[in-house]
Amino acid sequence: MFEVEVASRGGAPLFQPYHILKALWQIKEAGVIGRQDLSRQVGIGEGSTRKLLAHLDLNECVSISKQGIRLTAFGTETVESIGLLAAEADAGALTVAEKDFCVKLSMISEKIRHGVEQRDEAIKVGAKGATTIIFLRDELRLPDGFDVEGAEPEIATALKDKFKPIEGDALFIGTAESLDKAADGAFAAAVWTLNRK
Repeated sequence: MFEVEVASRGGAPLFQPYHILKALWQIKEAGVIGRQDLSRQVGIGEGSTRKLLAHLDLNECVSISKQGIRLTAFGTETVESIGLLAAEADAGALTVAEKDFCVKLSMISEKIRHGVEQRDEAIKVGAKGATTIIFLRDELRLPDGFDVEGAEPEIATALKDKFKPIEGDALFIGTAESLDKAADGAFAAAVWTLNRK
């Protein structure tokens, strides 16, 4: 589902795995969205968006009509099964740049080791980095055990209020000088973790 579509004549891929996750979120948020708007929101060209939509259609996640693009029942189930929630966030001292964007996924904390891999994925797509936070035993912690709630109680409370994590959930907070790049970083970190065996 979250694999890369390779260009027909070799060359660069038409879209990246994080674009798939970002598109699903954008469609879910909009309810119904036009291809041009989706292209702009996801940050890829219209040709690449057509290929991405063909991929989602093949996986029975979207329906496309003159009214626009919407999630199918299976697409909605897919988004809900991974607990996808995303929004701008203020992570303060937990991140390194001006803008922060957070993606929450459910029941995924067992796939996270150190958080370094997620940071690296965010940097690859133009973010300054990413901070991965897991929710275990009713507390927000970094993968190394750092107590987010003890060190940054106001930020921890704001994140919990906004994203309502439950046991085993993870927050991927992309950070960059622009919100678009922060979002790309968060989605890249999240989808890399989803694809991890």
